[in-house]
Amino acid sequence: MEASRLMIMSARQPRNLVLLTMLMQIMFGLLQAVEEWQAVSEEEKLGMERQLKIINKSPVKEFQTDYGDIFDCIDIYKQHAFDHPLLKDHKVQMRPKHIPESMVRGKSPRFLPKHIKCPPGSVLIKRTTQEDLIMDKKIKALGLINYPTSSHFNTTGVGPIDLTIGNAYAAAHYEKHNFGAKTIMNVWSPTTLSDQASFAYLWIANGPADALNVVQAGWGVQPQLFSSNYTRLLTYWTVDGYRKTGCTNYLCPGFVQVHRQISLGMVLNQISIYNGTQSDIEIAILRDGEWWLKLFNQFIGYWPQKLFYYMYGGANVAVWGGMAASPTNELSPPMGSGHFPKDGHQNKSAYFKQTRIWDNVNFVDPEADKLVLSATRPDCYGSETAPDDAAPNAIDFFYGGPGQCNL
Repeated sequence: MEASRLMIMSARQPRNLVLLTMLMQIMFGLLQAVEEWQAVSEEEKLGMERQLKIINKSPVKEFQTDYGDIFDCIDIYKQHAFDHPLLKDHKVQMRPKHIPESMVRGKSPRFLPKHIKCPPGSVLIKRTTQEDLIMDKKIKALGLINYPTSSHFNTTGVGPIDLTIGNAYAAAHYEKHNFGAKTIMNVWSPTTLSDQASFAYLWIANGPADALNVVQAGWGVQPQLFSSNYTRLLTYWTVDGYRKTGCTNYLCPGFVQVHRQISLGMVLNQISIYNGTQSDIEIAILRDGEWWLKLFNQFIGYWPQKLFYYMYGGANVAVWGGMAASPTNELSPPMGSGHFPKDGHQNKSAYFKQTRIWDNVNFVDPEADKLVLSATRPDCYGSETAPDDAAPNAIDFFYGGPGQCNL
């Protein structure tokens, strides 16, 4: 009996430690949010309350997670996406029309909470809070969301953009016409301060600099937006080079959610361990009438084609890599695993593996001569490629670094 009691106690201790860590993360986020909230005028608060009533539709069911998030089940035809003026009469597509059924076979996401699933006719959407709106406004003002450029972009029709001070990238740019791409990326939890961010994204883009059309998806640690340091599933879109249009996840109308169990903004709770077990996700952005987002074998939703002008016939650039953002008076955060690729690839470096390009019929391997590597701060973050052992024609991309420099 005593031995059994000791076993139960030892099993409880790690769980109690996890719960304590979660509570500390949530309390830290709430304190940060209170400070930001106190700096907002009464007029701005009223405006945000009105905005929240528009964004958060009445749920048919709701769930709360151990991470402090609330997820709502919203009638699929009443979601915030349809507040966009171009989508008033949009008919929901439940899955791509022409992408083969074989693409929905394979691995399912491992991180899904078993108790969260919406009833038929509704979709799962993370509830937006006042703090989310405050942080989103600040993030845009600081220029913490942007697009990685390369000196070769003039040849593709995508003009160079002046990078906002405070951003650094380590990325692979594929500069050829495409209809999307898929990749396998390992998931990390880089340590960031409350006003910093660290991301890994797949970007698909086309258009001139002042009207750049972009859809992007991946993971990130973004305390400014989520009031916590958890790694989350993130997306962004814009049709004017991040100037006025678009947003993260559901913060503006645009992305049409179709999944009942996976929501943008979810915590990715299986994290890679340096020199240990690697946890990865498979992300795809594919054009099939609309621009679809796929996670493992699940189509989560899509950005309607109507939103875009320069991506109606596909895109000219696909980019995969990492991004770090920080105020210029602070040392920058880690990117990826926090280690340079040159220090070792296997179980050590952040990666994008088996990246393939969608040519509107099949997935094809990227042509090596169309791939351009960039690292805007090579003293802080690096980028390298290597052949993939499991897929002979594939090119694996490794990136990241410790940061600790002024951007």
